[in-house]
Amino acid sequence: MEKQESRIHPDKMTQYNLFAACPLYLEDLLEEEVIQWGGCIEKRTTGGLSFTATLESIYKFCLHTRVAGHLLLLLHEFNLTEQLDSISKEAMSFPWDTIMAPDATFSCRASAKGRGNINQQLATLKLKDGVADYWREKTGSRPDVDRQNPDIKVQVHVQDSIKGQIYLDLSGESLSNRGYRLDSSMAALRENTAAGLLLRSGWKTFSREKAILIDPMCGSGTLLVEAAMIAADLPANLYRNHYGFMNWKSHDQDLWEEITDQAEEEWNKGLENLPRITGYDIDKKAIASATENVKRAGLEKYIHVEKRSLEEFSLTEAQISAPKGLIVTNPPYGVRLGEKNEIYSLYRNIGDMARDPQLKGWNLTVISNDNSLLKAIGLRHSRENKIMNGALSCFIYHYELFGSEKKKKDLDTNHQPEEQKLSNEGIQFQNRLIKRKKHLGKWLKREEISCYRLYDVDLPNFNFAIDVYENKWIHIQEYKPPVTVDMVRSEERTKEALTILKDLFSLQSNLIFLKQRRRQKGQDQYRPLGSQGERFLIREWGQRIWVNFTDYLDTGIFLDHRNIRRYLLENSSGKSMLNLFAYTCTASLMAAAGGASKVVSVDSSKTYLAWGRDNFSLNSLRSPSFIFDQSDSFKWLRSNTGFFDIIFLDPPTFSNSKSRTSVFDIQNDHCALIHLCMKKLNKDGLLIFSNNYRQFEMDKEILDEYNISEETKWTDSEDFQKKKSGHRCWFIRIK
Repeated sequence: MEKQESRIHPDKMTQYNLFAACPLYLEDLLEEEVIQWGGCIEKRTTGGLSFTATLESIYKFCLHTRVAGHLLLLLHEFNLTEQLDSISKEAMSFPWDTIMAPDATFSCRASAKGRGNINQQLATLKLKDGVADYWREKTGSRPDVDRQNPDIKVQVHVQDSIKGQIYLDLSGESLSNRGYRLDSSMAALRENTAAGLLLRSGWKTFSREKAILIDPMCGSGTLLVEAAMIAADLPANLYRNHYGFMNWKSHDQDLWEEITDQAEEEWNKGLENLPRITGYDIDKKAIASATENVKRAGLEKYIHVEKRSLEEFSLTEAQISAPKGLIVTNPPYGVRLGEKNEIYSLYRNIGDMARDPQLKGWNLTVISNDNSLLKAIGLRHSRENKIMNGALSCFIYHYELFGSEKKKKDLDTNHQPEEQKLSNEGIQFQNRLIKRKKHLGKWLKREEISCYRLYDVDLPNFNFAIDVYENKWIHIQEYKPPVTVDMVRSEERTKEALTILKDLFSLQSNLIFLKQRRRQKGQDQYRPLGSQGERFLIREWGQRIWVNFTDYLDTGIFLDHRNIRRYLLENSSGKSMLNLFAYTCTASLMAAAGGASKVVSVDSSKTYLAWGRDNFSLNSLRSPSFIFDQSDSFKWLRSNTGFFDIIFLDPPTFSNSKSRTSVFDIQNDHCALIHLCMKKLNKDGLLIFSNNYRQFEMDKEILDEYNISEETKWTDSEDFQKKKSGHRCWFIRIK
């Protein structure tokens, strides 16, 4: 076979044949860069481009590219006439003395594409042998192989098992390694992926319009640094310490220094036009890493980072006054960081943040490898892109944020768009919700309450109990109407209610959960409604709690017990606590968080106790003294020894569960239940007895035997006072 002549020439005007690689789906951005810096496109392929360029263009491209990974110089092409043995023969016959010094170290790698099954490890070995044998024949000695820091990197690429190409890697390390990020232990975006994400977001255009940028989960700060470089048009790779071409024999050091001097001038000039860029993160280690990376990039005067959680996100006065803004972020995907349920909650928090009216006119861009996570944001995206982050195929969703000011104004003035005409009943219901929301607003803010009862059958024709969770989700329990009610009109009212709630809270329909509630009979008690298994994260009194809006009638927390749980949090330090009919153990959680020495949770449901354990784990509460016992509460009280300082007793109004041989009725059976509890109480202990039967009357025997005070007035908080579904509560002590 006739060997092709080497394409290496010292002439500065020589056109070199090159291949630039980039992450999948960024090929168009790479093409723009190649053309910008003087290249001429020869062929477009998946994940890269073949092009020609002069030495000057090569240097400028390496300094400025934002999306390229490796830049390869084509040295030689050949046919695999003898399969992989052809690689060693062609490599041995190539004039390596035009490429590298005899004492230079080198490394080899192989890649393959198309038809056939190539052993890439063997192909690498053949290439290495060919290069080494060339030098052994020429000088009598073989150059050293250095896999870590070689002077020269050589690559062979096999196409369809029949054609081979030998390349010199002009980049050395990937061009995505800018040199400012030393700590790669965090789940961060690669620099070229981050740049691609920002370019897809429109940041280059936004920054020209004096827009500002915020990353509310900035991690190690990669997006912040890349955003600054794009906005100021800074040469992305100016401060890299090494490039692969520096040990190439055709490298022109004088030309290189001339071009880097020009790039330094560009850098200094670009800094004059930098917009405000800010990063937040809840993790102090991430903030420390971001601070160091920003400093290494020489941008510490232009990028601000600070520790702040997503829930604490708010705009400063300077940010509010900006003409436009972009929020861009790379949240955890659930692949390397965190549990999936927590990750879903995090993405919903992003959606909640984006609904802030102050963000009207802003844009939001979020990347994730999971479409379902992005959908959990709860906003309609205006467009989307794909991108690769390493081996992960990711989606980028872009949102135009219009805020919710207009909607709120419309609702406050009873103005309705034509397509949402309400009935007279609907207008009354809407006005009631607006009034109720306003009435509770100051109390919610003062008490730092984020989950509350908004409406509870306040109007006879809208037979709902409506709970709001974190202002992100709404849970509606519709009480079944009597048979005398027109079912068609009842369904129309339900649809009206859903429309009003959707507009009032600026929520999408999939964030509003509707169930029909009725008195449970037989084996229906606590029966699951479905098996979606999706949980949502809420907060109460500083503790995190899992709720489920789809699978059960109740969500996993009784909001009317909020003040009782607070009492347990504040009064359980050093005390032992027993929680009977524990449900998902939220009362137990507060006692444990408050420093209880021992907490025993008893419930007949294995599912609810497992849920309770998850709540404890969620708050890092782990101790052998925190016990979860699956048992009927009556049986447990009769069979277990030991005494407690606090007992919380919140039995159902009615139950005929599998764990009991007889039907439980709170009015008929409370006397025996309370007596059993008092026998487990320490001398100075307290029994907190609560139930939701509004017609309940305490047995005279109990009133006579113990010190009892009804505490319903303060344990029922503002959103449940004077409501039908609130509880009654008594504190019971030994006389």
